[in-house]
Amino acid sequence: MRQLRKLAAGFLAALMLTTTVLAAAADVPKSSWAYEPVSYVLDRGIMETDSQGNFGIQEEMSRGEFLYSLWCAAGRPAASGASFTDVGRGSRYYQAVSWAVEKKVASGTSASTFSPGSTVTREQAFTFLWKALPVLGLKQESGGALSVFRDSGDVSSWALAAVKSLYAQGIVTGTDENRLEPRRTVKRGEAASLFYEVLGKKRTAAAWSWFDDAVFIGDSVSLKLNYYVAKQRQSDSGYMGTAQFLTSGSLGSGNALWEVSSKSVHPAYQGKKMKLEESVPLTGAKKVYVMLGMNDIGVYGPEKSVKNLETLLDRIKAKAPGVTFYVQSATPMYKGAEKKVLNNTTLTEYNRLVKELCLRRGWHYVDVASVLQDGEGYLPASYCSDREGMGIHFTDTACAVWVNYLRTHTS
Repeated sequence: MRQLRKLAAGFLAALMLTTTVLAAAADVPKSSWAYEPVSYVLDRGIMETDSQGNFGIQEEMSRGEFLYSLWCAAGRPAASGASFTDVGRGSRYYQAVSWAVEKKVASGTSASTFSPGSTVTREQAFTFLWKALPVLGLKQESGGALSVFRDSGDVSSWALAAVKSLYAQGIVTGTDENRLEPRRTVKRGEAASLFYEVLGKKRTAAAWSWFDDAVFIGDSVSLKLNYYVAKQRQSDSGYMGTAQFLTSGSLGSGNALWEVSSKSVHPAYQGKKMKLEESVPLTGAKKVYVMLGMNDIGVYGPEKSVKNLETLLDRIKAKAPGVTFYVQSATPMYKGAEKKVLNNTTLTEYNRLVKELCLRRGWHYVDVASVLQDGEGYLPASYCSDREGMGIHFTDTACAVWVNYLRTHTS
């Protein structure tokens, strides 16, 4: 039996409003990907260590244990009435199971049994968590297509709504092989990560209508986002509102300042190639999201690239004085794909300078890179679509994380 870290209910509720990391388990060092999630669930009494202080991130979870943790996350509300032969009043899971059934978060495996000792699969855990969102004060957002995953057809019909919703919010992600693995047993580290993503990073997501008056400017990285949004709109017409895109492969702040020609890479608006300071006013956008830099650093270096960016935005502002700029950070590269000049070090320096520029000019800095990097600062394999190539372009999974970040970071 794992030793529970006891916290008063009121103190627990207060703690759940912050993401401060206080301590981790003996077997989860700070260098581990699981350090923050594990620290979060331990500090809040959502999960627990064993008597030696070990967490066991690779240990499989049971149905009873997962629902017990979910019940703890909800503040351990009083509940009773479970009538399952395998969950008696003396069971550790009695109140948690009673609560889950009462709130329609879970149901038994038969009329008389709950099977608390059976392992919980990924699709079961996703469904339990999704059904509990209203109880936790969160919305059950609509989801998009799962076609990006090679095994999307393996998701059970009863779990589809939950998996689609959590995927659209960037909470459910695939493996390095771009699989969902819905029938695989959930491990404790995965469960900690789920709770951390939903509760530890809890923010209010803006309605899709937020993007109705937005236009996105960017290079091939943003072009992928354009394609992703178009695909999602096939099943959800309101996805990203009516956001527009002015994107083009190889676009940079530097070459966006050039004159338009047959060889220039200026994005086209309604079929006509033109300068951004000309096309942005035509879109009628009030919010201008910009992500550039990947094609500038190798030519100009970080400092000159940022100066070009400032010149470009000033030109846009002169023609569209009512717009608000949301300058997105450049995103990281996949490990092994870095070049002599274009690499994560120069990209980090570029982002530092962009942030300083935004603070100086009163523009919004949107740190997209913060959720699109691993513990070493690289683009994770599951987020990179060209690991054997440039190592900078995204998978649909990465786009879902990106969109969720934008929805929860609107100011």
